[in-house]
Amino acid sequence: MKKSIFLSLLAGLLLSFTACNKTDEKPEDTGFLYGAYVINEGSFMNNNGSISYIDLDSSYIINNLFYSVNGRTPGDVVQSFTVAGDKGLIVVNNSAKVEVVEMKTFVSLGVITGCNYPRYALSVAENKAYLTNGSLAGNVYILDLAAMTIADSIAVGYGPENLVRSGDHVFVANSGGWSYDSTVSVIDVQSDKVVKTIITGDNPVDLAVDHNDDVWVLCKGKVVYDQNWNIVSETDSRLQKIDHNTLEVTEDFVIGQKGDYFNPQRLTVSSQGRIVLYLEHAGVFAVLADNPSISGNVLIGGNFYGLDADPTSGLIYVTDARDFSSAGVLYRYRPDGFLQDSVSVGIAPNGVYFNEK
Repeated sequence: MKKSIFLSLLAGLLLSFTACNKTDEKPEDTGFLYGAYVINEGSFMNNNGSISYIDLDSSYIINNLFYSVNGRTPGDVVQSFTVAGDKGLIVVNNSAKVEVVEMKTFVSLGVITGCNYPRYALSVAENKAYLTNGSLAGNVYILDLAAMTIADSIAVGYGPENLVRSGDHVFVANSGGWSYDSTVSVIDVQSDKVVKTIITGDNPVDLAVDHNDDVWVLCKGKVVYDQNWNIVSETDSRLQKIDHNTLEVTEDFVIGQKGDYFNPQRLTVSSQGRIVLYLEHAGVFAVLADNPSISGNVLIGGNFYGLDADPTSGLIYVTDARDFSSAGVLYRYRPDGFLQDSVSVGIAPNGVYFNEK
């Protein structure tokens, strides 16, 4: 993309947060390489998923970034986004593909196909990434980002969801998909082999790494229905910690309440990894990574869809998907739980990815 076109795009699309007073202009040398990226799923079957870009220095936001640059949407149900070097990976679930973009300009470099139910990607080496795939028996695909192909696969549990790295291990939450599971698969990034399967609470859905490099696991619990969709049984939601050295569960807490199925779903860390945040039906709750305990006191009350935290500023980002057919809202809260500002984003925002200098 020529520089004049690139700068015109920025000038025409920049919006500001409602409570932000900064007016710094976007530096042109790094383009879209650094910032926060809001993942907007879009409406199911309407092919209107999107990425909203936030410049963290100025708080300017550009909605529909991929469409504005490439003249088309990334696809149907944008599930996640991650950065791998100078490339961005947009995982598009219902379109069964990964859109690869050049980060500075967000110009499309190509598409990786061959995955039937892609969920989350993670960079593990130069031109190499892992991609979770599978609603039932699952795989982690090994992506060759130079060739933009699937190079190999690693069998894991049912319904693999998010994945995080701690040291030379990648931890995969096996959520159960359309069935049930209660494991986290541990992959050695050098051998691309599963070296351990850790038993956890039922249906682990999200993971986060704290300042000690230990891995926290959010388990939403299991609900069993009869043929008339009456609840037959239900297990507790749990928050657990895995020691990154021993690969054993060392902390185990019951959270939430019975009858809150589909909660909890989101987990992150803030304050340089010293505070663990999880999203429940009543809002956002906080737990100290060191000497943790569950207080039951909500930090940010509300019915939210997504949760993430800026690793530098400590601001907590939560999203409201509203009706899943019109613009959602992104709220930014201070670490003490007070609202700082908000802005309209795309349809069904489910989270935010940060790539900072």
